[in-house]
Amino acid sequence: MHNRLIAASLFQNKICTLPGIGTLKVQTNNAESDFVNTQIIAPSYTITFSPEEETTSFNEFSAISEVLKNDIDRFGKVDLEGIGRLEKTEDNRITFLPNYINKELTPPVYAERVIRQHSEHTMLVGDKETTNVVMTEYFTEEEVVTDRWWIWAIVLGLIGIAAIIFHIMLHGYSSGNSYILGGN
Repeated sequence: MHNRLIAASLFQNKICTLPGIGTLKVQTNNAESDFVNTQIIAPSYTITFSPEEETTSFNEFSAISEVLKNDIDRFGKVDLEGIGRLEKTEDNRITFLPNYINKELTPPVYAERVIRQHSEHTMLVGDKETTNVVMTEYFTEEEVVTDRWWIWAIVLGLIGIAAIIFHIMLHGYSSGNSYILGGN
């Protein structure tokens, strides 16, 4: 009967202090995603034990702790149903061997990642709400056309035309042996 009370308190509160014996704690290991095998592995639980050096504490489990200590002294061990076993070592220390949960009771579940390319959804960026479409446009870099060879071609063409006009103004236009616009 007292074993069930300890288990209920431990799993509900994640901690159970047994005065004069020690403290049991439940540590939760998070679920893990295994996208390679398209599954999510269930969370696991570990029960840890910290022995208590002093017997000065008192709580709702003080009477149960006294019964447990007497049973440990008499039998060398006590099984806590659904939790594990408290044992006395040769140097009179109390140790704890936890029960391990059968992995078949917590099988992984099938989980396939779905990526929808053409659906719009809201998202929080900093403290502002926006959509995935706006953020995609924001981060899409457009290539800036830096190919401006034609500007140089126009400038060189204008310089060439200016040089021809300057030459004609100084020397005139000649067609064969005769000079037009000009002198001799």
